Amino acid sequence: MKKKLVIGVFESDSINRFIYDRMLRLQPYEVDAHIFENHEEGRTQVQEINPDILFIDLHIHEHQGGIEWVKTLKHTLPHTKFVAMTALLQKNDNALAIDAGFEKCIQKPLPLHELEQLLKESMN
Repeated sequence: MKKKLVIGVFESDSINRFIYDRMLRLQPYEVDAHIFENHEEGRTQVQEINPDILFIDLHIHEHQGGIEWVKTLKHTLPHTKFVAMTALLQKNDNALAIDAGFEKCIQKPLPLHELEQLLKESMN
């Protein structure tokens, strides 16, 4: 039996939320997707869903940035793979994200084939 991947996505932009929802539905893997509009909405829900992969905007504009937020979540979700997203990938974003505890840093929206590859890697 194939494993069902639990995916969480934090995305404030409604168009990007729509894109991620569609991209996750088109995957050849069984995916339980949870797309959160803001971090306040998802803060408690993400603990309940216990995601395999959690996509977080690196440069969120809420009271606690993506870097600080992932540091907090790493303790409560130790098996989760954290992926940083940013609309404009800057020179030091990848190193900054990796140092903070993200698995990788991607430019959003992630191309469909790259999302499929990332999910495939998580199935192993």
